[in-house]
Amino acid sequence: MSACTSNPLPPSDEYIEFTRESCKLISQTLGFTPNVPSIDTFLLNLSRTSFEKIGKQHGLNFPLRFPTFTAEVNFLATLALLNGFSGYRTEFHQATGMGAYQNIVRLMMGLYISGSDAQDKMVGVKSLTAKGMSEITETRIVELLGVSVHEEKPHETLVGVTVGTRGGPMLNVVQLIVTTLNNVGKTLLSKKFESLGSYVVSLLQQVKTKEQLKNDDVKATDFLVKCIAETFAEFRDTHIFTQPNKDNPDSTINVHQVYLFKRIFFLLHSLYLRFGTNEDWKLPNTYKTLPMFVDNVLPTLCVWFNLINVPKIDTFSDKKRMIMMKNLIDWMQTQHCNSNLTRENLANLQNNISGPILTKDETYAIRASCLHVGQVMVERAKFLAEQSNFNTITPLQSHHNHKDGGVQQFNLEWLLDFNEVDLDGYLWALAKHDQDLRKIPRFVFPCIHF
Repeated sequence: MSACTSNPLPPSDEYIEFTRESCKLISQTLGFTPNVPSIDTFLLNLSRTSFEKIGKQHGLNFPLRFPTFTAEVNFLATLALLNGFSGYRTEFHQATGMGAYQNIVRLMMGLYISGSDAQDKMVGVKSLTAKGMSEITETRIVELLGVSVHEEKPHETLVGVTVGTRGGPMLNVVQLIVTTLNNVGKTLLSKKFESLGSYVVSLLQQVKTKEQLKNDDVKATDFLVKCIAETFAEFRDTHIFTQPNKDNPDSTINVHQVYLFKRIFFLLHSLYLRFGTNEDWKLPNTYKTLPMFVDNVLPTLCVWFNLINVPKIDTFSDKKRMIMMKNLIDWMQTQHCNSNLTRENLANLQNNISGPILTKDETYAIRASCLHVGQVMVERAKFLAEQSNFNTITPLQSHHNHKDGGVQQFNLEWLLDFNEVDLDGYLWALAKHDQDLRKIPRFVFPCIHF
């Protein structure tokens, strides 16, 4: 299967269901299926205290004052738009000492509070209006991030002399940020919206007033995801898997479409966390509707905990397809807790080491499989809770991969409320706060989508 540059959208209004089903299909087709015994071990040794403590840490508290509701929605929407670049984690750490998300938050804070920027009554600052986004420059982004888009190279003819030329690992990041903001700003202007926030608020108003949406969380979530994905190409976190056309070797045919929408899911959950209790807005309960928001952190943790099966050779219809997934399969076979990367070995690793550079097919295959694993983990959690009769189940042998070493009591009633969004938050926070798990090399695929 080869990478394809087009970004398909689901063929119906049921965006969440199509997302889940597309990821399940890829998981089953390629053999990256949920490892149920490992999932059960993980769940039975999961500390409720730890899960509930760090699973709610979504990093969405900002020391800012917003003049309007639209201004805060605008800030969260623009943050979600730029909440990608995980493939540049190592480069960000080398340039600034911080990871991708921390740098994007710092950039957003800089855009919002920059003293040299003109004020805007509706969104607080001109740079975050549609016009401001459409006009933002590389120089401004470089200044706010505090990075260089030049690198020193030896002069071609003068020995001992170095010259600065455009380049370096941060140039692509800066250019991608500028292009994304410029394009979204232009789209908003063409549709007569003054900001990304005003566009999102217009959608929330429809959710609030339309009878078929305001009392149906699933339909409201589908509606919001669909509108955002259709309007902005920059939010289309989707992919087409292709294979050679047997009737025409020079062409390919589409085999599977997969949808992930990580940053849209992040945005909707951000809005629910901030305004879900506000009776003035009928925000859908994202804890009940959304799958996980899959970047490269969650698959890395799922691989390390051995929650995803490594496909066997006979899973693939031909050797060529197997070879095209080789980097991913090699990584999965060796970089988990029961293989070369035990917790003891992690303690001796350096920080911020990059994992394998994956192809687009490999990237979407493992991300889709991870999203499906999240759904299966919720199903298994509820099953285990029901089977335990709340106090009779015996935990499976722990691999001692949870930092607390496993639970001390086995009342599993709490797993009845287990959901994918909290699981997402827990795994993401675990990768940030557990000093050993922070060292797990994460796969690399440079892009805006995650």
